[in-house]
Amino acid sequence: MINFDITLFIQIAEALIMTFVLYYILVKPVMSYIKERESHFQTLEKETQDLINLAEEAIKKYHEELNKARSEGIQKREHLKEEARKVEKEILSKVMKEMEEYKAKWAEQFSKQLEDVRKELIGNVEYFASLMVERLLGRKA
Repeated sequence: MINFDITLFIQIAEALIMTFVLYYILVKPVMSYIKERESHFQTLEKETQDLINLAEEAIKKYHEELNKARSEGIQKREHLKEEARKVEKEILSKVMKEMEEYKAKWAEQFSKQLEDVRKELIGNVEYFASLMVERLLGRKA
């Protein structure tokens, strides 16, 4: 059976002393280390989240700048196309004007040559008439 004498109180005191000693030697340092690691991991997690947010913001800014550059490129391309169309119209109008001048000059030369040929033919009408009579009748007129 259990005897309730002084040794029981000594063993209870020893158990309490051992509990406090072990608590301060083992449990408390381990718990503080665990809390320190937990706070360290929370800090790392916060830093990681901040870096992720920063990276997402940088990617968003990159896409915005890229879209802006694309739109500027499209605007510049359209502006250059418009300038090219203007230059093309100027060149075409210049060429058409030159062609009209050349056509007018050629038409004038052609009409002058035609008039010269008519005058020459009219001058030779009697010759051609006598030639036709000679051929038709078979004798000279």
